[in-house]
Amino acid sequence: MNPKFKSLFEEITLPNGVVLNDRLGVAPMTTYSGNPDGTVSDEELVYYRRRSGLGSLYISACIAVSENGIAFPNQFVAFKDDVMPRLKELATAMKANGNKAILQMQHGGRQGQPHLIQANETVAPSAVEGPAGRPTPRALTGEEITAIIRNFGETTRRAIEAGFDGVEIHGANTYLIQQFVSEVTNRREDEWGGSLENRLRFPVAVLAEVKRMAAEYADDQFIIGYRLSPEEYSPEGIGYTIKETKILTEKLIAGGIHYLHVSLMDFQKLPHEDNAEGSIVEILAKQIAGRVAFVAVGSIKKPEDAVAALEEGADIAVMGRQALIDPEWTEKVKQGREEEINEMIPKDMVDHIDIPSLMWNMISASRMVKEEVKA
Repeated sequence: MNPKFKSLFEEITLPNGVVLNDRLGVAPMTTYSGNPDGTVSDEELVYYRRRSGLGSLYISACIAVSENGIAFPNQFVAFKDDVMPRLKELATAMKANGNKAILQMQHGGRQGQPHLIQANETVAPSAVEGPAGRPTPRALTGEEITAIIRNFGETTRRAIEAGFDGVEIHGANTYLIQQFVSEVTNRREDEWGGSLENRLRFPVAVLAEVKRMAAEYADDQFIIGYRLSPEEYSPEGIGYTIKETKILTEKLIAGGIHYLHVSLMDFQKLPHEDNAEGSIVEILAKQIAGRVAFVAVGSIKKPEDAVAALEEGADIAVMGRQALIDPEWTEKVKQGREEEINEMIPKDMVDHIDIPSLMWNMISASRMVKEEVKA
């Protein structure tokens, strides 16, 4: 192995004493490939097992915690008892190489798919009109908010029963939890909206319920992570700034998370605010100051990129698209064969990297497949 990549394979200890064998991981990526009944499919099991050697922190695609929160076709779900056998198989597949299997939990909110939801409607903090082509969601009642919080806890219990090493609360990518944090999508006038303190109440309550269930059903080694989008700037307005994210971060650390996962398209991205002191990763790493593990994702393709993410301030660098493209990425780095890493899928490898067929249909139009070079 090239000595300049040594830092990628150092151990890291989480706040609860769990030791990860390296500083690499796999980011959550939706597969669109579950069975019609919401259970994990055979193709998904093969897909996850194939990528179980990429890093110690292995985060699953998001599982829907509530029936009214389904956000993707063929998304696997957590709200039915009959999903448990396949969830157990998923946890086993993800841990095939001794890494930690983390189940990401999500509710789509206004990003839900009405035709996939029994009530044929989406729900959100407020009835704010969405982007073109999306229906206006119905505002959640107080009782429904409490029920969804309980669903996050119940999904945590099922994750423990299934054998997962932890859960990740999905508070990013404009799904329900982020919708509560955002001034654009949360226009409530009760205790769940209005001031920043009230808008942060929902993610804090979800974390408290997850912690409660983990304390009841798991031991201290159970890992709890939280994924966030560090700021929200969109054509609809400014939902929140990185300064407000820092306030949420403090609440999450105080609430007992073991890692914070920042969702970025590029780990070197700068914040929108003027006069910012460094990249988003640098700013949050300085704030976190080692109190919890800091996980970064975004345009990590080569081992040099992963090292740069650590130097930027991350404790763990996780791969998204690259994990799809080259399941043997980490093994190649360990063996000093990093020049063989594929940054696009060679055409002769398309049928040999275990991407589920429905997932492949979703990505085949992208530029992830390397065209044959013509003489």
